[in-house]
Amino acid sequence: MTWFASLLGGINVGGHRNVPMGELRGLFADLGYPEAKTYIQSGNVVFEAEAEAAALEADLGGAIERRFGFPVLVIVRSREELDAVIAANPFDGRDLDLSRMVVTFLSAPIPEGVSLVVPDGYPEEVVGAGREVYVSYPDGMGRSTLDRSGVWKPLAGIGATTRNWRTVCTLRRLMGE
Repeated sequence: MTWFASLLGGINVGGHRNVPMGELRGLFADLGYPEAKTYIQSGNVVFEAEAEAAALEADLGGAIERRFGFPVLVIVRSREELDAVIAANPFDGRDLDLSRMVVTFLSAPIPEGVSLVVPDGYPEEVVGAGREVYVSYPDGMGRSTLDRSGVWKPLAGIGATTRNWRTVCTLRRLMGE
């Protein structure tokens, strides 16, 4: 059995696409993952399975749509992949406020030759690596205008969901050793 983190995109935001976490845990139990644990209301589930991440993404996405009536982006990372995400933190060891850092998990790798360039005058730092993008928001994500800068345009068509650094580390802790 392998531990996985399932990250749902675009649920429970602004009163739309509501997925109660108790019902989500129930769905995971119905799918054969009775020990699934959720963390906060943004659709984070850790569970053990004997499957490949890509198959889990498809199966979970279909089951969630059938149960809740709308499609949901599902991105799955194994415990080992989450370990690699944490180890690859490009901001580690720097004097940055990690509470203002996020990881955007992508449904596909960043296309070869694509770079994410923060325009001059923006305080944010963006580092893309494989299927993740790390972003430091020194003034806070809520005050940032980076989304309007076009920095994400090269990733058009790739599914993405973002988690703050604390959530990433907590999901990993929930998976145990």
